[in-house]
Amino acid sequence: MRKFLSCLLLWLFVPGCAAAQELDEYYPYAEPEEQLPVLTTDSALFYRAVQHAPDLYSVQTAFNLPQVPVRRRGQHFRDETALLWGLEVPYRTFAALRGLGAGERLYAGPVTESVSVQRRGGMREFRFTDDVPLQPYRASVRFADRNYLAGARFSADLETRGGWRLAATADVRTGRDLHVEGVFTNSLTAAFRAARRFGGKNRLALVAVLPFSVRGTRLSSTGEAFTLTGDRLYNPAWGYQNGKVRNSRVRRENTPFLAAAYERKLSSATTFTAALGAETGVRRYSALGWYDARTPMPDNYRYLPSFADDPETELAWRTDDTRFTQIDWDELIAQNRMAGGRAVYALEERSERLFDLGFDASFTTRLGPYLTLGYGFFCRREDSRCYKRMRDLLGADHTVDIDQYLVDDDTYGTLLQNDLRHPDRIIRRGDRFGYDYSLVRRQAGVRLDALWQADRLRAGVGISLRDAVVFRRGHYEKELFPGAQSYGRSRRLRFRPYTVAAHAGWAFSPRSYLQIAAMVGAAVPEAENLFFQPLYNNRTVDDPACERFLSAEAGYRRTGAVLDLEVTAFVTTTFDNVETRRYFDDMASVYCDMAVAGIGRIAYGIEAAADLRLAYRWRLSLAVSAGRYKYIRNPRVTVLSDVDNTVVDLRAESHMGGCTTGGAPQLTCCAGVNYYGPKGWGCRMSAGYAGSRYVEPMPLRRTARIAGQGGVTPEAFAAFTRQERLEDAATLDASLFKTFYFERSRLTLSLMLRNLTGGDPVYSGYEALRVRRVQSGDRTFREPHATRYTYAYPRSFFLTVSYRF
Repeated sequence: MRKFLSCLLLWLFVPGCAAAQELDEYYPYAEPEEQLPVLTTDSALFYRAVQHAPDLYSVQTAFNLPQVPVRRRGQHFRDETALLWGLEVPYRTFAALRGLGAGERLYAGPVTESVSVQRRGGMREFRFTDDVPLQPYRASVRFADRNYLAGARFSADLETRGGWRLAATADVRTGRDLHVEGVFTNSLTAAFRAARRFGGKNRLALVAVLPFSVRGTRLSSTGEAFTLTGDRLYNPAWGYQNGKVRNSRVRRENTPFLAAAYERKLSSATTFTAALGAETGVRRYSALGWYDARTPMPDNYRYLPSFADDPETELAWRTDDTRFTQIDWDELIAQNRMAGGRAVYALEERSERLFDLGFDASFTTRLGPYLTLGYGFFCRREDSRCYKRMRDLLGADHTVDIDQYLVDDDTYGTLLQNDLRHPDRIIRRGDRFGYDYSLVRRQAGVRLDALWQADRLRAGVGISLRDAVVFRRGHYEKELFPGAQSYGRSRRLRFRPYTVAAHAGWAFSPRSYLQIAAMVGAAVPEAENLFFQPLYNNRTVDDPACERFLSAEAGYRRTGAVLDLEVTAFVTTTFDNVETRRYFDDMASVYCDMAVAGIGRIAYGIEAAADLRLAYRWRLSLAVSAGRYKYIRNPRVTVLSDVDNTVVDLRAESHMGGCTTGGAPQLTCCAGVNYYGPKGWGCRMSAGYAGSRYVEPMPLRRTARIAGQGGVTPEAFAAFTRQERLEDAATLDASLFKTFYFERSRLTLSLMLRNLTGGDPVYSGYEALRVRRVQSGDRTFREPHATRYTYAYPRSFFLTVSYRF
């Protein structure tokens, strides 16, 4: 009778457990549900079920919103953290970790559980649990028309006689995009995991992820180019060479990730865990380079009809003459051959060699039936060596490692050497040139967490204190900035980041739970944003300081056998952010380095999600978010000349206050209906909407020097200061699947159609930095360059055949 009552209560109170078991045989995407641990009954079982429920909003919106940038709560992706055993893991490992059987949990707001107090944005935590049932073999093949054409995946999960739990997975993708010319993918990701317990008190686990990829990408362009070609997916990055398509923007990555964790039960109350991780390898991104020559990019404003004012140019664009609309590789090669062996055009690779190490040691002590302490220390070292490498000389024999931008400069034309210690070095294919430097980031810290968990009350506090150092090490001595200005180590920038967080929750019943949480802290800025020109200049920004943040949220969760509901109100503010950039300043007519300091943002709003089990075979999911994500301060802009560090503009006020954060729709909603039919049939229909979207604003154009001097008329001033709103995006998706059963194995076929309406809204956009000069009679006017856009994909498909045995 007791066992019967426990099972009955579990069915009533644990969200989704019964539904997952019933629907598993008809639902091919049930891997996360199948990995739920077996719950054991105790006095707090039913309250803890609602306290530890997954983030329902993230579950409902994972694949249902339109295919446009959606920064949840306005957070930038670089502010988010992903952890495994307390170690930061790169996003390239996510799919491989899932394939190895890792469970995944998302935290959008402030939490104080163990290592989670280290971050300032959202957090994704991966955990391996060896107590879940084995899933020996899984294999699948898939076909798509976006990014790649075909792919295959294989996973195995076994236990040896010696007690080792072994898992392996491999994923391969290949083929070209059927929508965007020049886009393709050739990638292979292999991963391995081994874990074993020793003597009942010790546990060792190892993980290795080996990602290799070569991907052709696409570039944004202007509205004029899209209109002239009549193609919303126009990609200016490719062209024909000997009649074959060749992309100039190819990303090559080879960055293995290795991690090991050791766990020991020190006593009945204390557990010790230590983890060591490393990421190494090279990332390369190719781009065309031109040396004392005209730009080869076809959508440059000088080549468009609006600037050229030439009917023949407009006719060539409208008739899709690829000699004008795309890169003319054959012409670039011909120009090189006529230059007498020295390259005028070349294909460069911007390379980054990584060597990141992380160590985390933590203790967990249970002081009583309600109180648990977590404490430990951690350290991390990130060393990124960045340099430019010659990929292809395009028919030329060599080039010389000099600053090509100074060739025609009357003042600085004698200071051309990129590497003063190896002057006039001849560069051939595969050689480094241009710049070579390292950015080193070191940090170490301690943390302490206290968690009180009773039947109804759950509360915690946490603190993390760190010491961080950032510096640049130049490997070239640039002639413009001789000696320590470019060569050797820069001054050390020391920071004292910290995080303090607290949360409390109360279970009114086994079905309802209310929680409030808050977090305050300071984070180290991105290393490349601490230098005016990290490529070849040791000069740091003025008054470097930590970026401060404050966030809070209040959420209510209601679970049941029929309805799961979650509502959360949130607010997040960040202050003292800093960003740097190099660009050509049209007002000063010189290349410049810009630092934007004192950036402040706020994000506040509400999120709600619901999961309604309409009937045995029907399920309805709903999610909505509404918020305001904007800049709340006017940052200060400092502009220095890139040739001698003289001041062009000093701490100019940029009127950014009130501008909206780009890539963060302020209103989103989605709905999905699932049907699980008899004999393994199933289907799903979903719709999503993202509204109130804006292009990414640029601080420079809102300063007095640019908007004030360039915007001499009300219309021109508005063009510099007004933020463009993007059209709303909507999507309608559908999927159909069928599962066949063969004793202990099963075969599933699924077809997913994305964007059934075929709409192609703007995917994203950003304002241009540069200023355009316009002649009208004998008068000269200034206006900003056109906004750059990328459009979303139209109708697309994914066909998957998976087999589990």
